Amino acid sequence: PINHGSETIKRRSLINDRAICPNAAFPAAEIQEHVPDSEHLRTFRISVNLLGDGFVEAVPDQAFVDLAKDQCNKSHHKICGQVLYVPVVEAPGQTAVGKFGWKNQQASLLSFAGDAYLNEMGITSRLQPDEVTNICNTVPEPNDKPGSDGLSDIDHFARFVRATKAPPRDVQLAGTPKAKQGAELFAKIGCAECHVETMTTASSGTKINGGSLTISDAIANKQFHPYGDFLLHDVGTGDGIVQSMTEHYGKKMYSITWKNLSSKEFDSSANKIRTAPLWGVRMRSRLMHDGASLTFSDAIRRHRGEAAHVTEQFERLKSGEKDALFEFLRSL
Repeated sequence: PINHGSETIKRRSLINDRAICPNAAFPAAEIQEHVPDSEHLRTFRISVNLLGDGFVEAVPDQAFVDLAKDQCNKSHHKICGQVLYVPVVEAPGQTAVGKFGWKNQQASLLSFAGDAYLNEMGITSRLQPDEVTNICNTVPEPNDKPGSDGLSDIDHFARFVRATKAPPRDVQLAGTPKAKQGAELFAKIGCAECHVETMTTASSGTKINGGSLTISDAIANKQFHPYGDFLLHDVGTGDGIVQSMTEHYGKKMYSITWKNLSSKEFDSSANKIRTAPLWGVRMRSRLMHDGASLTFSDAIRRHRGEAAHVTEQFERLKSGEKDALFEFLRSL
């Protein structure tokens, strides 16, 4: 409920912390959202890293499908990442494997940009042309219009993210005997089953994102090291939240027939979270999707569910071995 209960925002899971109304033009109106007492599913989410995500976007969908299948077979069904097909908003009717956002709610960086612009900043675009509320709104839709180059701001933002380099490793630290030992232990106790070290982008000319984007020579056939599988897993930290489709794909999404879209699959992801890629983790002060873990040790111990046997292996490590594992993580 907003504006003293005069309007109710429906089908929305995100609650924004700030609002810019009331203001001088609308002194009596309020658009600040508040969680009603009737809503019992609550969590915090930290922002996801976007650096290097152009490489992630360029990995063919089949690679994630094969990874999930191989993961499940090798672990005797203990660890089975979920592949979630989600709408590609810029290609109506087409879906692709979700990779972006803590619930893998977006498959393309352009869809991700349109989502963030609307739901985090309140800026409508051609992909998300409808305001969450029209209270205190005085500008025409969409707010984000093409410039002289024919591109909107969401296009420039997506291009910027696609051009960013992956977070670099601390090469000096990674080369120490202690960090090398930690890398071996990381694989030995099973962390690498989900925190996959290496992925490869598709070949040049491959069409992705429902045919809306073609892989260029610049990013084709590139190996990169995210230390993540970009799949959904139940590791005991799920929050029970199912992504709202209208929130992320627009209010008209139900008027479109989407290929391979399954409400059942979305519902089954309620207590799953995307594996956090560990590249650049040394530069994060808060860990896990909710930022509730402040140390590597605490983050590892929170891994239950599919990762319970890996956590047990970690607890069996000697003190010096744990220190080596942490040193390896500090090199990422």
